[in-house]
Amino acid sequence: MQAGGGNVEPQPSSVTKIVTPVIRIALGGVFLFSCAGKITDPAAFATIVANYQIFPPMLVSTTAVIFPWIEAVCGLALVIGRFEKGAALLVILMMVVFTGLILYNGYRGLNIACGCFSLSSNAPSNIAVNTLRNLLILMAGAWVLFFPKSQQLTPSQ
Repeated sequence: MQAGGGNVEPQPSSVTKIVTPVIRIALGGVFLFSCAGKITDPAAFATIVANYQIFPPMLVSTTAVIFPWIEAVCGLALVIGRFEKGAALLVILMMVVFTGLILYNGYRGLNIACGCFSLSSNAPSNIAVNTLRNLLILMAGAWVLFFPKSQQLTPSQ
């Protein structure tokens, strides 16, 4: 306890101060890279969304148009360091949903392209690799969400 009765918060290590912005910017870059093709070719992405056999046909196009922009906003927020906690939370939620969809389609025997970084609907999918990649992205999102912003630290800390 401090003399004024407040709690003393642990200070992040110098490694955390360096690693956190690197993870944040890299994670944002991954999402900006991922959304670029989807934004420029929503029809190709709509084919991949339809292959998941989750959404009713009337929602496939809407999902294919709106979702990449959510990825873009999250990526941009992470790269520039504004609203990154909210973006990290959305990234975590997306990874939970995407991983669930990949595993669910594997359970159903559907080996479809995930649409993560390629718009080729015929690309073979590797459920284990996609799941591992998503879990790594989820962990990066959790790091950004739970570790303090390096910009908020004063030089005396």
